[in-house]
Amino acid sequence: MSKFVKKLLGKWIENDKSCCCNGPIIVSVRKINIDGKELQIAGLEEEFEKISAAGKAPENINGEELIQNLTKINTIPEESLDKFRAAILKEYEIYWQEKKA
Repeated sequence: MSKFVKKLLGKWIENDKSCCCNGPIIVSVRKINIDGKELQIAGLEEEFEKISAAGKAPENINGEELIQNLTKINTIPEESLDKFRAAILKEYEIYWQEKKA
């Protein structure tokens, strides 16, 4: 991962901690199924943690803001955005239920 990408990820996850290479702490990568394809999404866990820490239940999150944050470091084709949004919201619902248990 390039230094530029590490700096960008550090700013994106609002984390000023760095590793020995002066980059941010590694951002999570989570595999999700979108339209029958398994994709790796960077930063999903961190986004879910921020939303959860704010006490937002799945029905109270701003899906557009979530998608905008995730597409800052993930390339999602424009024609797949609706399916991406649905899959991400479903994943957050699963995450929320697991945190409550």
